[in-house]
Amino acid sequence: MSSFDPAAVRKAVEEFTPRRPQKFQDLLPAKDVIVELRQKHASYRSIADLLTQHCLPTSKTAIAQFCHQVLGENVRPRKRPGRKRPPIPTNDEPTTPECPQASNGGVPVASGANVEGGEATPARARGPRIAQVRILKPQTT
Repeated sequence: MSSFDPAAVRKAVEEFTPRRPQKFQDLLPAKDVIVELRQKHASYRSIADLLTQHCLPTSKTAIAQFCHQVLGENVRPRKRPGRKRPPIPTNDEPTTPECPQASNGGVPVASGANVEGGEATPARARGPRIAQVRILKPQTT
């Protein structure tokens, strides 16, 4: 085995290039074009399609990440509807039931009545819906 040669190592360090190219290296030449298109309110998809047509294949996700990280655009949060929660009663306010009470026995009743039987259906409680299995009487012929 040969001995350690610092000159050969320095030469190797000078010629060293990383295995993976720098992130967005292919998009940096098109930076001005992307900035101009974003100022014209172009979508990430339309920018990606335009660059792909002009010999710079890329995706809308790559354009979005480029705009957020290199151009410093704000990342908008996803539009997810908030979960509506019932108001929490304070100690000063009396608690009121969510559904009106039925006249028979104080069982909560839904707003509509059952058309077939003429009786009102009870209000659903929070939590999982569990099927109510009823045994039907056999029909006599």
